[in-house]
Amino acid sequence: MGDPMDNKIFSREIIGKEVETITGRTVGKLEDLVIDTVDGSIKYLLVSASGKVIGEEHKVDDKGRLVVETDRIRFDGNKIIIN
Repeated sequence: MGDPMDNKIFSREIIGKEVETITGRTVGKLEDLVIDTVDGSIKYLLVSASGKVIGEEHKVDDKGRLVVETDRIRFDGNKIIIN
């Protein structure tokens, strides 16, 4: 039987990682995660945006961070890719 921690990532390993689009455009850095207190799932990533990204196709929270739904992300080495 495999290790239950295989194919898992810890928040401390991804906070501060670069976030970019599938076309390679830098969006910003991962600042925080929003967790659903009912089912324990990660609902959103909060990304501190770099440059003109704010106000385009992304939702923004009251602190100006991009709110990215987790069904739009994948991990690729040292960065997070959003669709």
